[in-house]
Amino acid sequence: MTTVLTAYIDEQNCIGCGKCIRVCPTDAIVGARHLLHTVIPQYCTSCENCINACPTNCIILQTPSIAMSKYAENQLKMKKQIRLTAKPLLEVKPATKSAVTADIRKQQVADAIARAKARRNQAQ
Repeated sequence: MTTVLTAYIDEQNCIGCGKCIRVCPTDAIVGARHLLHTVIPQYCTSCENCINACPTNCIILQTPSIAMSKYAENQLKMKKQIRLTAKPLLEVKPATKSAVTADIRKQQVADAIARAKARRNQAQ
């Protein structure tokens, strides 16, 4: 009985070049350039095309159970990386208190009233 193997990408050595993605006949490898790549074990056929294409030799064949647990771990890492690099939809700026106090405002209102009265007196 032969053991079925599936590809696994060691993210510590992966440079994100994307060569493995281009040669995979089943699209079992996902990821973006210069970001973490991972293999979907259910789609991997163990053809070894990705192993031959990888310039850093960071792809190995493993049993599906080991690869599947590492796939789940990589999925969590990818989600975190996306969350950390995403721009916020809404920027919230902290509220700032006005430097103008109540006494200053009262004085400004009083000055405005005085100017208005002075203009009325000049017009008469």
